[in-house]
Amino acid sequence: MRSQPVIRVVGTLLLALLTGCSSAHSAPAPTATQPFIAFNACLITDATGLAPGSPAAQVWAGTQAAVDPLHARAAYVTTDPAKVDSAIGGLILKNCALIISASADPQFAAAVDAAAKTHPGQHFLLVGTAGAAANVRGLEAGENLQERARQAVTESAEGH
Repeated sequence: MRSQPVIRVVGTLLLALLTGCSSAHSAPAPTATQPFIAFNACLITDATGLAPGSPAAQVWAGTQAAVDPLHARAAYVTTDPAKVDSAIGGLILKNCALIISASADPQFAAAVDAAAKTHPGQHFLLVGTAGAAANVRGLEAGENLQERARQAVTESAEGH
């Protein structure tokens, strides 16, 4: 009569195998991932960087909120006014579809305007003032800046 417990164990194991029940965890079915779109938004700011509450920090938060659901990319750099021209040139070379300048220093606005004239196919977003060139969109600092930045980046990405 010892064979009955062995038969029960074997039967239970066989039933578990046939019905798909087991203690092993199978991997979840793979899901398709959405690839990144070919859109890079790049923020350039002065040495204060992304100080909490600053316009640059608000714009950065809005930029991230825009690119995440679009599976686009965002990056930021800090530079001093003497190097802003070359920093913008570097962002253009890195294929930033939208370059956002967030600095109260007037050299940043001047550098954006100069780069916009030299690179008419490049899109710029200038926080604090509107640019002189057609490819420079202004974004006034102030209330709801994060949301307005998100909207501007989203519009630029969707139009890209």
